[in-house]
Amino acid sequence: MTDDLGPLRQAMSDLSEYGGEADMYERALRRSRQSQRRAALATGAAAVAVVVAIGGTVAVATRDRADPPLPPAASGTGDGAQTVDCPSTQVLGDLVELPAGWTFSSRPVECAQTWAAVDVERPGAGGLIYLFHYTPGTGWRFQDQGNGWDCTELGLTEPASFCTS
Repeated sequence: MTDDLGPLRQAMSDLSEYGGEADMYERALRRSRQSQRRAALATGAAAVAVVVAIGGTVAVATRDRADPPLPPAASGTGDGAQTVDCPSTQVLGDLVELPAGWTFSSRPVECAQTWAAVDVERPGAGGLIYLFHYTPGTGWRFQDQGNGWDCTELGLTEPASFCTS
C-alpha cells in the first residue's frame, strides 16, 4: 500500500507561492492588547462600584444623625473678660475618669469667667479640687488638680473660692 502524495504536495506548493505567509504574531499582539483593555475597564468599573457603594452607605447612615452638640457660648464683657455658661457636674465628669472610690462632691460647680472647679472626695484623704478651662471651639477641658491656684496666673479678674490669692 503506497500513498500517492505527489499531487497533494504540488497543490500545497502552488498555494504557498500565492498565499504568502500567515501573520500570527500581529493577530496575537492585537488580541493581547484587547484583553488588557478589557481587564483595565473591568477593574476601573469595579473600583467605581465599590466607591459608590461605600459612599452611599455612609450617606444613608449619616443622613438622620443629629449634629453634635455645640459647646456653651462664650460672651465677652465690657472689660475684656470672657464669661461662659457654667457646666454641670455631669458634663465635667464626662471629661475625666476618677480613680476607684473617688467621687464628685454634692457641692455645685463653681465658675469664674472661663474656669470651672469641682470638689472631689477621696476615701481616707482630704478633699481635692479639679480645675477645668473653657476654650472657644474646643469647649471644656480638664486643666489641673490641686487645692488652689493663683487667680492672677489664671487671668481671673474676679475672686473665686478655688483661688489662693
